[in-house]
Amino acid sequence: MRQEERRARTRAALLKAAAEAFAMRGYDGASVDTIAASVGLSKGAVYANFPNKLDLYLGTLDALMAQAELRTERVAAALREGQDPLGASQRYFGLGGDAAHAALVSVLWRTAIEHPAVRSVLEQHLERRRGLLARAAVDAGGNPTEALQTASTIERLIDAEILYRQLHEVAGQRAVS
Repeated sequence: MRQEERRARTRAALLKAAAEAFAMRGYDGASVDTIAASVGLSKGAVYANFPNKLDLYLGTLDALMAQAELRTERVAAALREGQDPLGASQRYFGLGGDAAHAALVSVLWRTAIEHPAVRSVLEQHLERRRGLLARAAVDAGGNPTEALQTASTIERLIDAEILYRQLHEVAGQRAVS
């Protein structure tokens, strides 16, 4: 195996482990040591691939944003099919991995408060999401003003469901402990 292939595999393993750690412990609770150890590497291996923990976290956001966009496409398709905002918003879920996705999105919102680079990723995502949903509402026959209102309603329904799922996931974990 060539060095580039090894490096790519190491990065992929680190990103997967980091996403799992951030989903379980949040940004502040996930340590570089624990992430490295979970894939049998040293902390030095992490820093050889990512200059710092924030860059490692930003690296995990690429996959999260791609998944969020795929989920939003499902919502947009439901909207184009004539589903009401609540029915359309429910299509965001049901792909498998909903609990991990909800956890990572809620960590994203919390981390965006403290880190401008993360806030920028979140703001770009929200802008793309709103545009995609508004275009779908127009395609379904809404005028631009109504389409923006529909998109805003659906966004809030999705975000509320994410928070609701995260609240119940955390409450369930505490009840088991």
